[in-house]
Amino acid sequence: MSVGSIQQVLVCIPVESASSAQRMFCPPDDNGQQYAPQKTQAYLMDAAQQSGIEAALGPFDYAYAGGLWTLAFSTVVGLYFVSHSIGLVLGFIRRG
Repeated sequence: MSVGSIQQVLVCIPVESASSAQRMFCPPDDNGQQYAPQKTQAYLMDAAQQSGIEAALGPFDYAYAGGLWTLAFSTVVGLYFVSHSIGLVLGFIRRG
């Protein structure tokens, strides 16, 4: 599923001096740095995908992550105890 596409875009890059036509597209900044437009490729995301991307980049939920960690840890410890108990039973049967 594609969330965007590769497009040709204009970006303003710093240069020593810019012509009046270049300054029309890329005005100088407050420090007097001149810029000139340059064509490049960029990956642009579709506006329809904005909500999904913002949800993925949202704030980290420590309570939810703690719950998942607790579930995973208790599952591992529980499996260890079950495996250990099965090993004890098999050892008892083998020694008879």
